[in-house]
Amino acid sequence: MSDLRDAASDGGDVEAGRQRVRLTGLVLVGLLLLVTGYLVGVRSPWAAHHPRVATGTAQRVPADVPLAYFDDEHGDRVTFRLDDVVWRSGDRTGSDSIPPCLREPGQLVDVQAGLIEVTRPFGSGSYERVLSVTCPAG
Repeated sequence: MSDLRDAASDGGDVEAGRQRVRLTGLVLVGLLLLVTGYLVGVRSPWAAHHPRVATGTAQRVPADVPLAYFDDEHGDRVTFRLDDVVWRSGDRTGSDSIPPCLREPGQLVDVQAGLIEVTRPFGSGSYERVLSVTCPAG
């Protein structure tokens, strides 16, 4: 009779071990799905991308076109259309118009710019685009 109890308890141990293995496997699969979902959601080209804010100088080109250059603190230059950015100057904001601090051609102005990296089609690199300009208050 003692042998029957030992055999029954051994079977229970085996079943408990199988449940632990099954539970561990389910937890691992869940973690794998979570990490994969994160990577697809954050790194995917279809996911929302947030601009980085860079400090530097901007200068409107000396011509009658709404075009300017932004030079960040690392010396990288980005060309952008002045009428294609959202801007803030003090408590005023706007879009579809030229930022007030960049209305004079050739004038160098300290600004903050919202930049986003855009991937070129067909895997041929990327470039930065200015999305917003914050002019100094005044």
